[in-house]
Amino acid sequence: MADNKTSGTPQDLSDKTEQFIENNSRNLTMAIGAVAVLIVAVVGYGKFVSEPAETEANENSWRAEQYFFMDSLDLALNGDGLYPGLYDIIDDHDGTKAAARARYELGTVLRSQGDYAGAIEAFGDAALNDDVLSVLAQVNIGDCQVELGDYSAAASAFNKAASASSSSIGENYLAPIALYKGALVDIELGDNSAAKSKLTRITEEYATSNVKATAEGLAATLIY
Repeated sequence: MADNKTSGTPQDLSDKTEQFIENNSRNLTMAIGAVAVLIVAVVGYGKFVSEPAETEANENSWRAEQYFFMDSLDLALNGDGLYPGLYDIIDDHDGTKAAARARYELGTVLRSQGDYAGAIEAFGDAALNDDVLSVLAQVNIGDCQVELGDYSAAASAFNKAASASSSSIGENYLAPIALYKGALVDIELGDNSAAKSKLTRITEEYATSNVKATAEGLAATLIY
């Protein structure tokens, strides 16, 4: 553990960015869901197998996703008697994009309920073919690992998120968050050199980020 004191902790950052991540991930999930419904495969496997499976999955999942967006979490998880919930979508439509979204949404719900181990499993199983939600899933995994006190696992998750964000359309928003969270975990692990490297990347490569000033100030306090 580093001797120097800092004004930030992994939980502090989690608190400050939780609403940002929640709002953006839900909006992006909704947009991806809307696009998925419109996709029509034209030949071969996509036409005769994948397309019907995706269509059926989207027809069954739209209501659960609507409940998720509305914060009606019990209905989102378990369904309303007419439409299935996230658990059934995952079980009945495995391998579809709808099931991948359902796993991500399940992870979000479980995290909000304090089931961090369950959330990590859901985020890890999501297999999202999307360069924004996949990064957000790794960030969420890192946050959950912090809550569980496993800083080494959290560092790994934030490093993966930072690396993956470099090829994401949301890089300018996602990379600074992943780097800053990773830096705070590095400090907890006593690796101030690694922390300062991440903080410097934020100030040099993401100058318009809303965490730039905080990163710059924290970097100035580090001794190694």
